[in-house]
Amino acid sequence: MMTYGEAFRYFRHSKGLTLKQVADQMNSVSLIGQFETNQCHISIERFVHLLDQIGVTYDEFQLKRQGTTRSPIRQKIHEYRKMSSIETVIAAHGQHISAQDLFARLDKLAAENSHHYNLQLAQQVQLDSFYQTQQDRDSQNYPKGIQYYLTQVDDWGLYELNLFKECIRAFPVDVSWRLLHNVGKKVQLMADLPGYASEICNVYFSAITGFIVRHDLAKAWQTWRLAKLFCETEDNAESALRLPAMAGWITLHEGHEDKARALFNETLHYFQLLHFQKAYNHWHEIIEGQITAYHQQIPQYFVFVTPYE
Repeated sequence: MMTYGEAFRYFRHSKGLTLKQVADQMNSVSLIGQFETNQCHISIERFVHLLDQIGVTYDEFQLKRQGTTRSPIRQKIHEYRKMSSIETVIAAHGQHISAQDLFARLDKLAAENSHHYNLQLAQQVQLDSFYQTQQDRDSQNYPKGIQYYLTQVDDWGLYELNLFKECIRAFPVDVSWRLLHNVGKKVQLMADLPGYASEICNVYFSAITGFIVRHDLAKAWQTWRLAKLFCETEDNAESALRLPAMAGWITLHEGHEDKARALFNETLHYFQLLHFQKAYNHWHEIIEGQITAYHQQIPQYFVFVTPYE
């Protein structure tokens, strides 16, 4: 992993810029040189200004510096989640791992957080502990701490949106429904960010599958209508293409497989028509998986993300 200074020097050189060209009243040639050679640290304000000077976004910078845009704590959670999915616990070599090993990994995360508290890590431990131990999903032992957090935070960002998506099937239906209705108010600060509309639709689509898992198809349809209205209001064509497939998802669990397949195919047809091959392949895989799960009588919760992962 590169240091911040080394990564900045890489980008500066790759763009053919000299220290003198990048320097200005905020950052002198001497300061930038010391930063690049790890002889000093600079303020966030100076660092952001330097990125602007060379035309590099923070995500691009982090991708080069550490190989991912995730923060160190999100990367740690990601590595843990890769080895312990919510539905099926499978190790990297494809074999099932024991519950004892799983809980040992969870305990390791919890112990680490007890020494150096991190909000994201604490909530991930709480959520995964619930999913790995809770058999009765209608129990009152759901993660109330996370519900309280999501309720109290006035301005949701991407973290809160993604956290809510992961919690939809953990919360009682009425709790998820109340939070879903407040999403529009909670994310006002995000309204001007790129990809805002798609992120909100991902919440609606995730909630649809969450309500299906909880056997509340009426709420699933109500959520679908919210998604449709949002797509129309925000003129979000990309997400609108997925609406037929989401309607098919609900219709399938109503027991109308032929009608559901027709709705699934409508979305796939749109993707083919527009030459969205990656989206077509992704959704074809999702749809086939859902039909198989339906035949096995195993409703599956699906967390939608952007871009497709």
